[in-house]
Amino acid sequence: MENAARLGLFVCFIYVLNAPLQAQQQGEVSPGDQLERNDFLDVTKTPYFADPTGHTDATTTIQRAVNDARDHGVACYFPSGTYLISDTISCQQKVTKLNQPRSTDGRTQHYWNQPNRIVLLGSTKGERPILKLSEKAKGFDDPQNPKLAVWVWAQTRDDAPGKMEPMWGKEQPNISFSHVFKGIDIDVRGHSGAIGIRHSGSQGSTLQDVTVHAEGAYAGLSNCCGQGGGTYNIEVIGGRYGITIDRGSRFPLLVACNFRNQTDASVRFADRNQMPTLLVGCCLKTTSDRAIDMTKRSGGAGISLVDCVVEVETGGSVCATRQAENIFLEDVWVSKANAVFKTGKSLPNERPWIRIKRYSSSLADAVRLVNGMKGSGEMLDCALGPGVPDIEQIRDRHIATYPSFEDSDCVNVKDFGAKGDGVTNDRIAFENAIVQSKKVFVPPGKYQLTGTLQLRTDTQLFGVAGGITSIGDHAIQERSNRVSNAGAFMIVTADNPDASPLIAFLSIRGQIAWNSGKGTCMLAPAKMRVSKNGGGRIYGAMARGGPMIISGTAQPLSFYALNVERVGHDPQSTFDGCTHIRIYFFKVEAGTVNRAEHPDANTTCRIIRCSDVRVYCMNGVVRHMKDRPMIEVIDSDDIQISQLQTFSPGDFAHLMETRGEHRFTLPSSKMCSLFIRGNEHVEPAVPVAP
Repeated sequence: MENAARLGLFVCFIYVLNAPLQAQQQGEVSPGDQLERNDFLDVTKTPYFADPTGHTDATTTIQRAVNDARDHGVACYFPSGTYLISDTISCQQKVTKLNQPRSTDGRTQHYWNQPNRIVLLGSTKGERPILKLSEKAKGFDDPQNPKLAVWVWAQTRDDAPGKMEPMWGKEQPNISFSHVFKGIDIDVRGHSGAIGIRHSGSQGSTLQDVTVHAEGAYAGLSNCCGQGGGTYNIEVIGGRYGITIDRGSRFPLLVACNFRNQTDASVRFADRNQMPTLLVGCCLKTTSDRAIDMTKRSGGAGISLVDCVVEVETGGSVCATRQAENIFLEDVWVSKANAVFKTGKSLPNERPWIRIKRYSSSLADAVRLVNGMKGSGEMLDCALGPGVPDIEQIRDRHIATYPSFEDSDCVNVKDFGAKGDGVTNDRIAFENAIVQSKKVFVPPGKYQLTGTLQLRTDTQLFGVAGGITSIGDHAIQERSNRVSNAGAFMIVTADNPDASPLIAFLSIRGQIAWNSGKGTCMLAPAKMRVSKNGGGRIYGAMARGGPMIISGTAQPLSFYALNVERVGHDPQSTFDGCTHIRIYFFKVEAGTVNRAEHPDANTTCRIIRCSDVRVYCMNGVVRHMKDRPMIEVIDSDDIQISQLQTFSPGDFAHLMETRGEHRFTLPSSKMCSLFIRGNEHVEPAVPVAP
């Protein structure tokens, strides 16, 4: 402690597990304080003392705390209160200079992204903390040049043209990994050029449990998290726009989000987007004639709404477009709109609400394949019976509630002897904690576990974020393929249709055998196998270290932001003998490694002998596939796949269907706006030769 004080170090940042925190230069910190013991950084404590009353500007202290938490591998924690800010809080993933330059994706890098992750976390005790933009804040009142209140971003690592360094200040969303902004509200009211937050996160990143108060502001959100992550339970009140989306948004997925009282549109596409946007369980209510503004782009990958509610001013439309677009709707309640897009088919309006059971429209270069036959134009199926949407019930179908380390009935694995040093085998400590309580918190650290960890039917095992909390066999990455993985780690959930375990905000170095019929797996990337009674909801699942296999399941099973990529096995993922599957955005990648020892030009997904399967939006970098399709459907019925596309069309097929001796294919040269097999109520048009 004396050395730390002499050097002026912040002892609360020392990342030595199980060491008590000591006195600081600017005050005394209790060694028993839960937050420091769990390796959090509290913005209200020494040396920051951010004012939670909203009286004193806290911009500088919060920015310093965010940077320090990132640099020391901990979470930046906000107790309940109001924090006044007057400038952008920049949450930057930094880069550092390499000893030798690298080349990826055809670009040269003299710098590389640092591994430290950004985690901003609000207290669950009392009201959510609020970041409030000061009335005196400068630069937030020009709607022609909107300014961000909070920006979570990755500095590009690609060399600038003619230089051996990147363009400083340029964002690179596809390397923005495992950053979390959760449980903190934002207030930008009264600033006509203000945007609440921009978070264009990729794998492992999430924006979650946030309300943005945007009355009189430009927008609540700019872009959102998608692939292998997602955006969940966000509410935007007011603003010209709820969210603006540009090309930097990576596989954008919005789940259980509420956009209300926007004056222009709930969703606005700022330019031509290269991939579809998917909204699931969302509510869009505007005071204008459109919910979604697509007029700024000229033909893109499209938008999908599933299990949503849309309300516009009388005579408006769901989407404002300049032309026909790739649009897909399923189970969408609509009020007061005359059409999905202005020049499209008229919607019946004799009732306050109608339910669109299925709608599809597409650009001229897209293909729709229904029961082996091509279709064109619009497809519309409405339910005209009485009824009104139950918004809370819709949201509850898609969003889970999560425990908190602040819950009184939560136990901490460190209290049972876990070290989290990446060396000591902590499995016994985890087992003892699971016996003690259903809520088991894993603080930041690297927890070495081998063998099998069996969860009980209601175990809730959770951390802060996968970027700073990992469990499993960390040595597994150091082994070559010739070394036995006998000690490798596996989490096994109870084989019970009514079991409802939770695994959340952890990075799993090993495998998850998911056998429970209910429950939640949230942002816990691992090699995953779902079988037996496996069901429930899985968010941000990623294939890691091998293929993803789902076999023989019959319980309802939903994936949100499923991410399968760079797997050498063919196929990279398999659904075999399953029913009742829903995939809400399937991000894929194949044919990008190009190494002889790791061939990955493999079919990204095979659906075989399945029924009642829906895939909403499938997109990604898939190339060099030769005769292998992007997705393959074999001897299956009641299958639907919407808005399927690769970035890099070639000679391979987007989709290949085999039924007995017959085979149907859709080329990758055209987007697949909709594929249906086995829905006899849909009237197809032009037959396709087998």
